[in-house]
Amino acid sequence: MGIEWPKSADKHSIPHGDALYAMQNAIYTSERVKVNDGDSRNKRRVFVGPQHAQTDRLIEVLIELKPSGDFVVYHVMPLGSYYRQQMEEEIG
Repeated sequence: MGIEWPKSADKHSIPHGDALYAMQNAIYTSERVKVNDGDSRNKRRVFVGPQHAQTDRLIEVLIELKPSGDFVVYHVMPLGSYYRQQMEEEIG
């Protein structure tokens, strides 16, 4: 399985290792992802998890799943209000 990291994933300067850690230790994940018009029809998923083991700071990681099984990590940032609210509505 391959992982692609376009420049958009680095916009907030969160290391790739931290994004992978958040995905592996996610406290919330969903296929309910905001998608802009014109984006591909591939499945998307959001992961919310701690940035690393020494913090409780949460980050959001958005990926696009390719039919090949590879995925693209296209968005990584500190947890924002949109996915915080979505997570709170779904898991309480």
